[in-house]
Amino acid sequence: MPSLRDRIRSTQSPDGGIVLDIDRGKMFSLNPSASVIFQLLEKQYSEERIVEEMVRLFEIPADVVKRDLRDFCDSLKHRALVVGNGISPGE
Repeated sequence: MPSLRDRIRSTQSPDGGIVLDIDRGKMFSLNPSASVIFQLLEKQYSEERIVEEMVRLFEIPADVVKRDLRDFCDSLKHRALVVGNGISPGE
């Protein structure tokens, strides 16, 4: 089975992003905040650092970011777009 890096492609714009699962032929659109989270996950940022970045960039309360981040990672995992919980344990 190819690694995630081999089968997943993504692109971002100010309006959001697109994630393509090449093996499954599926495409997923992301809103701007989900696109930023996806980019930070690709960089293997910790949950804490992602929350800090989202609060800074979008002025979203930290508790809302944490909940949305967990939900988003669960959705990515369900679609086999990340391994594990999708969140790096730390840097």
